[in-house]
Amino acid sequence: MILNFCSYVQWVPGSDVLVAQNRNSLCVWYNIEAPERVTMFTIRGDVIGLERGGGKTEVMVMEGVTTVAYTLDEGLIEFGTAIDDGNYIRATAFLETLEMTPETEAMWKTLSKLALEARQLHIAERCFSALGQVAKARFLHETNEIADQVSREYGGEGTDFYQVRARLAMLEKNYKLAEMIFLEQNAVEEAMGMYQELHRWDECIAVAEAKGHPALEKLRRSYYQWLMDTQQEERAGELQESQGDGLAAISLYLKAGLPAKAARLVLTREELLANTELVEHITAALIKGELYERAGDLFEKIHNPQKALECYRKGNAFMKAVELARLAFPVEVVKLEEAWGDHLVQQKQLDAAINHYIEARYGSMGIGASKDTKGSFYLHSSSSFILHIYIFLNFDRNTASKYYPLVAQHYASLQEYEVRKSPFSQHEAMQ
Repeated sequence: MILNFCSYVQWVPGSDVLVAQNRNSLCVWYNIEAPERVTMFTIRGDVIGLERGGGKTEVMVMEGVTTVAYTLDEGLIEFGTAIDDGNYIRATAFLETLEMTPETEAMWKTLSKLALEARQLHIAERCFSALGQVAKARFLHETNEIADQVSREYGGEGTDFYQVRARLAMLEKNYKLAEMIFLEQNAVEEAMGMYQELHRWDECIAVAEAKGHPALEKLRRSYYQWLMDTQQEERAGELQESQGDGLAAISLYLKAGLPAKAARLVLTREELLANTELVEHITAALIKGELYERAGDLFEKIHNPQKALECYRKGNAFMKAVELARLAFPVEVVKLEEAWGDHLVQQKQLDAAINHYIEARYGSMGIGASKDTKGSFYLHSSSSFILHIYIFLNFDRNTASKYYPLVAQHYASLQEYEVRKSPFSQHEAMQ
């Protein structure tokens, strides 16, 4: 829907111009393909019809007892008629007589699209010039020169020539189609040249590899140099990695501020792990960037469990820390479980925190973790909650006794009286 409260609508005879009334507005669409571009007149009556003749088109409006004629832009109407007839030369001539307005701009765009589809490239070039799209106009001008030369030498329109078809595909950013057109004619150099001009080096190198081009290594060097000149160290590192030069890749990753990427690479290469200076450089960069878990992975890989454990703790990578401690530092496991529980409490993951406090044998802390800031118990699933409570009570009855009334009150509030009875009875017995 393009108009609400429409009391009148009519196509202008012999064109694609639409006229409609919306309350006190007369709305005219000279290009219905751009419905947002609407010309509006304020009227004080009702539209009663359209009259076309004598080289003009008028909308008749009854305003009181007087009939008022609103004249439409005949040039814009004629443009629509020319488009319908496929007469793009005539359409261009009409547009060239008009000032650039939002409506005429939309028409130039419509004409450019249609002219390209019809391969009327000189008209398309004129359209892009009118629209101020200089690069496209220049590209089409060069394309037209190729087509015209082919036409003079071999006859015909020249638009079927492979270079013209490839350039039109490029204009539409369909580079794969352009590549296919070039390669169908064995124009490998032209396909590679297209990608080089666009700085699409990966595609250029892929074509060279597929065709066994002798300049392949030179292309790779040129690509690498371009990446360095444009400060694309990460991509340059990926290129070096793909070519098997791990040291160069790591150096570039670190230069790009990507120590995690450097660590990933070194972890997969035993010969790089053996380079102590390199590993120290990477771990220092990881720690500086607060990428503690990845630094811990690297320390663990080079058999430095003490540093690995420190990094895991700093990075809150408690699962890895506990697994490492069980093997290398068993006495640290309890402290790590406690720290893990503390971290989970901070993250509001109270259920999970209880499990780690159980592992750390901290009964009072486990029950505390199941209380919110107001002293009310956080609601766990009944079976696991009861199990946790009884485990804690068995660990330290004296410390846990103060929680019996709270546990009982919690279940009383849920009307789970049978559950309430056990901890409450134990509390009375202890009294």
